[in-house]
Amino acid sequence: MPILHRVTLTLLLVAGGVDAALAQSGYYQQQPAYRDQRAYPPGYYPGKLVQPAQPQPQQGFSFRRFFGAQEPPPPARAPVSRPRRSAPPPAAVAKQEKPKLNPNTHVVVFGDALAGYARQGLDAHFSDDQDVAVVSKVRNDTNLVRTDPADWPNFIRTTLDSGQKTSIAVVMLGTNDRQSIRDGDNSLEPLSDRWKELYRQRIDAITGVLKERKVPFVWIGLPPMKNSKISDDLVAMNEIYKESVQRNGGVYVDIWPGFVDEDNRYTDIGPDVDGDPTKLRTNEGVFFTRAGARKVAFFADTEIKRVLGLGGTATATAPNPVQIAPADGAAAPTIEAALPPPPDAATPAALPQKPLVGPVLPLTRQDVAPGGTLLSAPPKLTGDNAYSVQRAMRAGIAPNSRPGRADDFRWPNP
Repeated sequence: MPILHRVTLTLLLVAGGVDAALAQSGYYQQQPAYRDQRAYPPGYYPGKLVQPAQPQPQQGFSFRRFFGAQEPPPPARAPVSRPRRSAPPPAAVAKQEKPKLNPNTHVVVFGDALAGYARQGLDAHFSDDQDVAVVSKVRNDTNLVRTDPADWPNFIRTTLDSGQKTSIAVVMLGTNDRQSIRDGDNSLEPLSDRWKELYRQRIDAITGVLKERKVPFVWIGLPPMKNSKISDDLVAMNEIYKESVQRNGGVYVDIWPGFVDEDNRYTDIGPDVDGDPTKLRTNEGVFFTRAGARKVAFFADTEIKRVLGLGGTATATAPNPVQIAPADGAAAPTIEAALPPPPDAATPAALPQKPLVGPVLPLTRQDVAPGGTLLSAPPKLTGDNAYSVQRAMRAGIAPNSRPGRADDFRWPNP
């Protein structure tokens, strides 16, 4: 047989063996019909519904399968114990403040944007006290110069008449009030004399409502600002608040010292309520950080406790305390009557009297001897002392050391 025929026969035998091996391994059963797959969904043929072939596990090449021999069964594997996967931890739930049930003291905060920070600080300050609730009546975008003068008094009156329990009111206003006021057809420049007069009337209208309703109130002054011109104007406005509040029986709280440095200039960093230096003001120099809000509440808390008789220490007194009428119609006690009397002033200790100045001694006076006689010349030195002094002062020669004295450097020391 020619060599070419032998090679061809060998290739055919090899190809046939490979084809048989592939058929035995299920290779052809895994291949879908391209014609049917193109026209119909898997498992569907015209006029007949058949089950699609189940995929067979893929196996590697084996000489035993290639030549048609039976594969030995795979060795049995021991069961592998896998650790049970624990469930993922639940997502962190934001801490929610529990509502305070039936608090006896209601601190109602009125004011603009800065009053919102005071309310935030008071909330944090009284968070652990279930007997004190802080109520927010803050309106951020309001002022006293562009709106109706009766707007804020009516808002406070409506709040009190709506059944809102109010043990004490906290007011902080004036952030947006450095603007002109319309007086008829005229526009008054901020902090002019007429402007101050009209502005004081609007502050009196607010404090008058609280005095009329016999609600004790605390007015928080404005803090310094990063802009020095604004700070200068706020000083004058704080004087208006202080005068009106104290005249109508309220308590004015000055927070200015808590946000300035030792030179009385604005600073955004200072001690917090724990005494640690931290950032108190935001970058624009107007609002407060969380620590700054807590510090505002710290100033106000002292007066709130003093007014409500909760054990606070008095730092300011109101000349005309608000009269609060009891429910039974008895005599109305004053808030100051509930406070303990101040301690007696300590008697200052008597100090010995000293002359303002001592005796006057002229620099050109002549020396006087102990007996009172004048000396014509300084006393003369005699003996060895005179020689040593003259040698040291005139010739610059140090005197000889003496045994046992500090300048005795002889060695060995006798």
